[in-house]
Amino acid sequence: MNRIQVPIFELNNIKVVRDNVTNLKIKNFKFHRGAIYGIVGPIGAGKSTLLSILGGQLIPSEGTVEFESEEFKKNWRGKIKIPNDILTLNDEPINFKGTVAEYIKSILPNKVDDIYQSFYSSAKITTPWEGLVSNLSTGQIEKLKLITSMEADPKVLLMDDYGINFDPVIKRDLDRRLKNSVRSRGTTVVLSNSELARVKDLVSVVLFLDNGHISKVRSLKRPRQ
Repeated sequence: MNRIQVPIFELNNIKVVRDNVTNLKIKNFKFHRGAIYGIVGPIGAGKSTLLSILGGQLIPSEGTVEFESEEFKKNWRGKIKIPNDILTLNDEPINFKGTVAEYIKSILPNKVDDIYQSFYSSAKITTPWEGLVSNLSTGQIEKLKLITSMEADPKVLLMDDYGINFDPVIKRDLDRRLKNSVRSRGTTVVLSNSELARVKDLVSVVLFLDNGHISKVRSLKRPRQ
């Protein structure tokens, strides 16, 4: 069976209601393995809400979320136990006082050399390996976080507002790395952006959200690279 045909996520009758207002309503949608999904829509369309549901940070008011055919489970506190195979990359700053090398060692001590090669192999990184994380630019921090996340080898990588802090050089580099990860590892990537133009060269499937509903789904066929 073709790997991309096997669902990794399935949403069934999802509904999110806050203050008597429906923020998200999806009857049924399946995310397949080894694909890059783009969630596109204006501010307030429900992009971040949908990503939070996929990442297990938000429990829908109604409906079920299945990951690899298993429904998300709640712990005794009523919170979802997030599978280790799902990794959410947020836009929060790295509050780390040490060097770039020390930061990597604190997260993936066995992947330091690989991340070093990936981080410094391209783009304009002026902060040395022994330099402080605090000296990195916003775009360089996002690159460091993304490369570290990919080296953790998750089955699913979720990213909100992908690319808004990247200069063109860094974005082209990271787009290429994400495509390679999908092709070689079968990673499923789900990212959001308010503008299709920012992600159309990267994603294979686009979900257009409007007022909490999927208004359209478009498959973007790409030539092999």
